[in-house]
Amino acid sequence: MKKKKSWDHKWYTDEFLRALQATARVRVEHGLEIVEKYAPDAGSDIAIDPRLLGGPMGRTAKRMVLLPDFLLDRLRMRLNERGLADFRRGCDRIASAACGTRDIQMEDGYVTAQDAFPIPIRIYRSGACAPGCACLYFMHGGGFVGGSIPPYDEAWKVFVEKFHMVVVSVAYRLPPEHPYPTLYEDCWQVLMWIARNAGRLGIDPARIFAAGDSAGGNLAQYCAYRARGTGLVRGQLLLYGALNPFGVEDRYYRAGSADFIYEPRQRRLSRCITRQTEMLAGSFEQLASMLGVSGPDLWCSPYTRDPAGQPPAFLSAGALDYLKKDTLAWAHKLRDAGVPVRVVLYNGMGHGYLNAMGVFPQAEDVVEEMGRFIRQYS
Repeated sequence: MKKKKSWDHKWYTDEFLRALQATARVRVEHGLEIVEKYAPDAGSDIAIDPRLLGGPMGRTAKRMVLLPDFLLDRLRMRLNERGLADFRRGCDRIASAACGTRDIQMEDGYVTAQDAFPIPIRIYRSGACAPGCACLYFMHGGGFVGGSIPPYDEAWKVFVEKFHMVVVSVAYRLPPEHPYPTLYEDCWQVLMWIARNAGRLGIDPARIFAAGDSAGGNLAQYCAYRARGTGLVRGQLLLYGALNPFGVEDRYYRAGSADFIYEPRQRRLSRCITRQTEMLAGSFEQLASMLGVSGPDLWCSPYTRDPAGQPPAFLSAGALDYLKKDTLAWAHKLRDAGVPVRVVLYNGMGHGYLNAMGVFPQAEDVVEEMGRFIRQYS
């Protein structure tokens, strides 16, 4: 019988992580610098990371590859009551492995919303966090209707241990139980609470960085946009963010996956990995009806906002993730507007690697990238 993977230690060595980092190369696309990295054991610089194939996304892709093209192209997410419950269970699954972090304090608390609802938060810090350090404020992903704090615990413990900065994570209220735009207001209220309570947190209120992954990237971008000109958000860190949920097309964004480059020997399997987030993106109209959104607006559609005056941005995505399109298109618009931007793509990787800290070396690498970015703009 095949031995199960262990979750009580990292699946890779520090030497392997450094080898991944050594693959970094820079390409320039319409004047935008894009850093690309890949797993050194993938077989080629664009092949699928073998760890991805062993996870839920890889297993699903192996089943999808058996479908004929006409069915593969018509697949959509089912977001009925049962489908939503299944989706939320998947979002809450712990996918990380223990990374040997020590002396990291986690404190749970609440921020009172304008309607008196107690918004749950979790604070991560250690004795090595110097008074007046920077703060990373994180909004989790989950397709706008799912997600929670715990799957990211290991990532933020690693971040605090490496960079000695405070992290605050928020469990904003979810639609459809809580109508739009409650989730945006919750995230904004917590941002203001962090600034008001900087002394209690031991942070510098002028060095708050808004971060999020997937739908959380959309929420973090909203906070950065709303705070422009106030100094409330020093920088934005958006991981595989849902930044163009309505698929608005222009010179930088064209719907569809025709522009994806796949390893020839894995073309169909790679396409099935991309197709999974493409299905989610293609279901946004159904999601929008659950959210109560009729079209692009200044809350949920970063791509249709004017990017001028926004704080420096760090963006990252997997090269096999359909939301890579959002990431690159938004990066181009930021650059055109004069906003400093750094983009890191992980070849062979799909959607959602941050919460797989200790399993995907890309998660640890992106945490290091985020820490260096914050130091640069602090």
